[in-house]
Amino acid sequence: METSKVVTIPNHWTLPKYSLGQRTKQGMIVGVQYCLFENLVVPERDGSWRYAILVSTEDEQVEYISEAGVQLPPEKELRLEIEGEIDFCQRKIENLTQYLEAV
Repeated sequence: METSKVVTIPNHWTLPKYSLGQRTKQGMIVGVQYCLFENLVVPERDGSWRYAILVSTEDEQVEYISEAGVQLPPEKELRLEIEGEIDFCQRKIENLTQYLEAV
């Protein structure tokens, strides 16, 4: 059972444009970080959001992209991708069900 977590964002920060789990052209958002002006790790240091995007599930490759660099896929493309995942999961359930019946 998953527990819900609440994240509080300070009032003086802008709200992130994208959310965890959202699909982008680059991959799926798996992390969100606010980059303060004084943050020396991020070259932009512009007080904006940066997103950790899982670009490859095979080797768990993650890239960090600024909010301006995030690109959303067209709705039709997104729909086809999700339908493909649903079909894959349904086939996997059918295979597991058959395996369970054989045991």
